[in-house]
Amino acid sequence: MSGDPQLFRVNPESQQSERIEEVDFARLGLRERRDIQEWVAANPGILGDDLLIIGKEFSGFDQTSERLDLLAVDLDGRLVIIELKRDDTGSDVHWQAIKYASYFQRATADSIIRMAAEYRGESEDEAATALLRHLGADDLNALNNDQRIIIASHRFAPEVTSAALWLNRKAPGDITCVKLTPHFDPQNGALYVQASTIIPVPEAEQYLVGISSGPRVERAATANNNRDDEVTAFLRAVELLATDGLPARIKPDRKSRWAGDGGERRYYHLWYSRAPWGNWKMSYSVDLYPQEESGIWGAIVLFENRQKLALPAIDDINLDAQQNILPHGIYHLTAIGADTLNDEFANGIAKVLRNFIEHITPIIDDLGNESDGNEETAA
Repeated sequence: MSGDPQLFRVNPESQQSERIEEVDFARLGLRERRDIQEWVAANPGILGDDLLIIGKEFSGFDQTSERLDLLAVDLDGRLVIIELKRDDTGSDVHWQAIKYASYFQRATADSIIRMAAEYRGESEDEAATALLRHLGADDLNALNNDQRIIIASHRFAPEVTSAALWLNRKAPGDITCVKLTPHFDPQNGALYVQASTIIPVPEAEQYLVGISSGPRVERAATANNNRDDEVTAFLRAVELLATDGLPARIKPDRKSRWAGDGGERRYYHLWYSRAPWGNWKMSYSVDLYPQEESGIWGAIVLFENRQKLALPAIDDINLDAQQNILPHGIYHLTAIGADTLNDEFANGIAKVLRNFIEHITPIIDDLGNESDGNEETAA
């Protein structure tokens, strides 16, 4: 049985159904820029994401005249590079999109606001307000904390899907492939476009029902559900307890706006805007896990070194907590669990997180300063 999308016209009175033919966009005389791009710009929800479009046909790069289709911001503040193809992606659209994403890795909030203002035909103050409203934030600190890619087309070359699957295994969520399937109904001359995300592939576990015997995290349908829920409020309290009174030189200047949803866990990040930390390449986080068998919550405090900066051995870092080293340079400390998200539990996690920040941040900053000095010497 074919897994391709199918569309049927149903007559409720006669109980008859008739399949509506799938066609090519080209056969209908439709084009990428004049048609498909305009549909997505007018309603980016076609791509399955809550996106704010801030650029179209953008070509303002300093060392190349290349032009991307659409630029957007998602709810997490990431820049989203959108590449659209009509009936076939070709074999290298993913490489094209990756190049564009790399061009934006250092884009500042001010430059993004200017792009949005120009695209939206409004003042920079109005564009900044629109971005704040979209992010549900009081500031734009998280703007361009990372970049991601969406490729949309009627059909995908195997070279593209293979690369996208590999990239998502390395960095989950960095690239999304959306299939746009056109159907034409000759009875009324209507065009229907069916949008379906083919990468990342939905996991089979999402469709299995099991028995639950303890507390669990209700998975949010959208990021909006996480903004003011119990877990977000708890993790915000942990962050405030952990950073209260810290010297400015080591206090994280960026943090999550709400608790993320990682399936069977909820997480909250803290990091720095300054070098060598980078955006999300190195950060602290608190992960909450519901322990269903024991009926308690578990918490893990992590330092994520995805930039793979050479660090001292874990034994050389004096931390008053259980220590383990995980793949990809991720150190973690396990905090005591609790049966409720109460003040005592928050204080216990905050103590571990604060200890981590006080010991790790100076080491990272020193290593970054050494690296900068070596680059200047080499120059």
